[in-house]
Amino acid sequence: MNYLISRATDTDLPLMQRLFYQTVTMYGSKIFTKAEVKIYSRLALDKNHWIQKFKDDFIYNAKLNGEIIGSFTLNKNGDIEYIFVHQNYQGRGIAKKLYQKLEEVAKDAGVEMLSTQINLNTKAFFEKNGFRVVKNIEKVAGGDDVVSYSGIKHL
Repeated sequence: MNYLISRATDTDLPLMQRLFYQTVTMYGSKIFTKAEVKIYSRLALDKNHWIQKFKDDFIYNAKLNGEIIGSFTLNKNGDIEYIFVHQNYQGRGIAKKLYQKLEEVAKDAGVEMLSTQINLNTKAFFEKNGFRVVKNIEKVAGGDDVVSYSGIKHL
C-alpha cells in the first residue's frame, strides 16, 4: 500500500473533520462513554477548534489516493492527543509508521518526553513503543473507582 505521511494543511480540514467524526461515532462507542462521544463528535465539527490546532500543534496525516486513512496530533509540550487509523486500514502497520513520524517530529522540535492518555485498546500499542503505562484510580464518593491509564516516554 502506497500512502504518504505529511503535515496537515488547510485543505485537509474537511477530510479530517469527517474522519474524526466517523471514528468517534462509530468506533468511539467501544471506548468512550455516551457523553464523551457526544462531546468529541461536536468537537470534530468545530472548524475553529481545528484551525487553532493547525496553528498550535503538529498534526500529520497518512493519505492514500487523496483520502486520510490515519492521523496524529502532538502539541509542543509532548502531549499526544490522538493517534488513530481508519478502521478499514487497521492492522497494516500504518499506526506504527505514524508513531515513527511522531517521534521524529518530537525530536526535531526539542521535545524530551511524550505523554498520552491510554485506553485498553491502545495500551499494548504504546507499551510496544516504549511507553511506561501508569494506572490511575480515582475514588468517586459513593461509587466505583474510576480507572484510567496514561503513558509517558522519555526520548
